[in-house]
Amino acid sequence: MSHTISVTMEAGVAAQPNELGLIICKSCNEVLATLPTDGYKKFYVVCPGCARKDNNKEASE
Repeated sequence: MSHTISVTMEAGVAAQPNELGLIICKSCNEVLATLPTDGYKKFYVVCPGCARKDNNKEASE
């Protein structure tokens, strides 16, 4: 017997069954996407919004 579970993350990204990989912004901790992986894994990147903030901050200095 198989059960399908759908999980909604804080950022509104709906995870599909067996999508245990998370792509998380390392600046704002927003969940950007999910990935189908064999086990629970977290990948940290900088989202476009935080990248723009960082670029604007560097340009003004």
